[in-house]
Amino acid sequence: MSVLKMRFVQRPIGLATRLYSTSPALPSRWFADLQTQLKELTTERYPKECTEKAQKLYAFSEQNWLELLAGQQGFLTEKKWRGIDNHQLLWGDMVSRQYGEVCIPPSRSNSISHLTGHVNNIMYNKYAETGRVKFIHNQSEDATEEEKSQWLDLPTPRGLGLILSSIKTEYKFPLEFPDRITVLYKLLESPTAESTLIKKEAWILSEKYRRLAAKCTEDTAIYDYRTAKKSVLKPFMVEKFQKTFKLQQEREKKYTEEADKLIKAVEELKSKFQ
Repeated sequence: MSVLKMRFVQRPIGLATRLYSTSPALPSRWFADLQTQLKELTTERYPKECTEKAQKLYAFSEQNWLELLAGQQGFLTEKKWRGIDNHQLLWGDMVSRQYGEVCIPPSRSNSISHLTGHVNNIMYNKYAETGRVKFIHNQSEDATEEEKSQWLDLPTPRGLGLILSSIKTEYKFPLEFPDRITVLYKLLESPTAESTLIKKEAWILSEKYRRLAAKCTEDTAIYDYRTAKKSVLKPFMVEKFQKTFKLQQEREKKYTEEADKLIKAVEELKSKFQ
């Protein structure tokens, strides 16, 4: 089902919308707020016409949550592009709170969840590191065998490589066991033949809450381990990264339009039935 096939009158909406590349970005909690509104519109206090349409829109938002939330920010959300896909968090990832001297076991975490801990902050950067390597390796798709070998070597010190020079992690909400996460990466700018840094952004998303848990902004230096000097990317790498950046822009435009249409569809239901 595509929301594009559902016709609704366009009206002003409480949730801010945007036009691609010109209007302000959507509020950070727009998706959670939208799903809350849709759940309300499916309750028995509303007529059948409203609840049926709201259920369809809610199903669409659930099936496409990653595209609507991250795709409209320029992230490539297809499985082959995901740095980490639907990864199960572990109890040991958390900083456990204690009740007296006794740590709370996972078997009791549901009954006394208010006493359990949250994922240790150092784990977020480890998730990002894993996603970063996968994002680089993903660039080798359709490469020749020789080029693929060089792509796979980039995260290593064997020749031309990448060194993380800076990372800023913004914590949006605490992850807790049990949950699953997906990590996505995107280029913040299109590299050129003269680039000595690659600027990227990572999102760590909670599958359980359909929310952004943390955002990492980072610079990665291009370094030649053989000469022990800063370097630049190989021409075929520059070309591939530029194609990836262009694809990001296309996805951002596509899913921004989808998100705006979904928001307007929900606003139409609210205007008609509330």
